[in-house]
Amino acid sequence: MATPPSNESLTRNDADAPFAPIDLADSDEPQMVRLPVGLIDPDPDQPRHVLGDFTDLALSIRQHGLLNPIIVEATTGGRYRILAGERRFAACRSLGMDTLTCIVRTVEEQSRLALQLIENMHRKDLSPVEEAHGLRRLMEEFNLTQREMARQVGKSVASVNQTLRLLDLDPALLATVQTSESVSKSVLLEVAKEPDSQRQRELWEQAQQGELTVRKARAAKSRSNDSKALAATISLPDARVAVRVLGGDLTNERITEILRAAITKVTGEQG
Repeated sequence: MATPPSNESLTRNDADAPFAPIDLADSDEPQMVRLPVGLIDPDPDQPRHVLGDFTDLALSIRQHGLLNPIIVEATTGGRYRILAGERRFAACRSLGMDTLTCIVRTVEEQSRLALQLIENMHRKDLSPVEEAHGLRRLMEEFNLTQREMARQVGKSVASVNQTLRLLDLDPALLATVQTSESVSKSVLLEVAKEPDSQRQRELWEQAQQGELTVRKARAAKSRSNDSKALAATISLPDARVAVRVLGGDLTNERITEILRAAITKVTGEQG
């Protein structure tokens, strides 16, 4: 493996250094090389869709150099695709740097997507919804269970499950939520648990205004459940049964309990 350049060499002066094409045919080991910016392409399938403001990052790179090399893979025609480091790449390009120190890796498609997702999650570069879309994509494309997905990205199964739950948000909200940085993931999760789309939008508006906490969201959902009623009429050849439940948490278990109590009452009165 080539010796990593010093921090001093990772500045704009990299443009003066020669570029030597590299041959990865006989090596599965990552290689540290310097590549022309013009040969590096962002990945269109990158889980992170919004780069955000990288002004501070660009200032840091200008002052200290590129401390963390960009990870790329060779594609075709002598070009390279970014596996990890989209924001660093954008910041370096904004500084007018012509060459960048990169780590070239050879990876399978599943490993590539997992690597991008993991790097962005650890750097907190993804919004919660972008993270959820990334997890869902990996699971669907490679037929992974939540447990397998959790192992891939180093998260607990519960954490993966909660993140995926964010995709229960109303589709009309997802685009807005995806770019928002003002609402915490825990509050978003409570909004996603609300089954009614209109109610989700109302909670989201409260969250954007800073008026919604996890506790308030749960309390609002509880009041909503209390206001609901279940009414059903079951017609049989020789009888008709009418059931009306006024409020409460109407889970399947609770409904079953109520019906059993009604049956017990009817059979008891007849006995």
